[in-house]
Amino acid sequence: MLPLLIYIAVKYVAYAAWCSLGVYLLRVANARLSTSLFFGLIRLLIGACFGIAIFVVGGMMHLQAPANPLLVNFAVYAPIRLLEWSIMSYLISDRSGTFASTKLYAWVLGGIAVSHLADIPMFLLLRSGPGEMLPVGRFLC
Repeated sequence: MLPLLIYIAVKYVAYAAWCSLGVYLLRVANARLSTSLFFGLIRLLIGACFGIAIFVVGGMMHLQAPANPLLVNFAVYAPIRLLEWSIMSYLISDRSGTFASTKLYAWVLGGIAVSHLADIPMFLLLRSGPGEMLPVGRFLC
C-alpha cells in the first residue's frame, strides 16, 4: 500500500508542477499555487479514469506479461497521455488564440515526458520489476 501512496504523491507533485508551467504559459491571468494544485488534481483524476479503462480492457483481453514491459508501457500509454495532456491544455488555456501555439504543443509533449518520468519511482519500488504491473494492472496514467 505504501508504494502506491508514494506513486500517487509523486504523480500529483509532478502533474501540479507541470500544470503550473502550463498555467504560466497558456493563461493570461496570474498563476497561483492553488490553480496549479487544482489542475494537478484534475490531471491525476483524468489519468486514473483512463488508466482504469485500460486496466479493464486489458483484463478482458487476458493479456500475458509482455517480454519487454517498458516498451509495451510506452506504446500503450504515450498515445493515451497525448490525449490526456491535450485535454489539460484545453482546460488550462484561456483560448485567446494561444490554443494552437507552438508553446502549447511543446507543453503537451513535455507533459507526456513528465508522466513517463513520474513512473520511475514505481518501477524502483517494485520487487520483481515492472513486468508485474505493466501494462495490465497499472491504473494511473
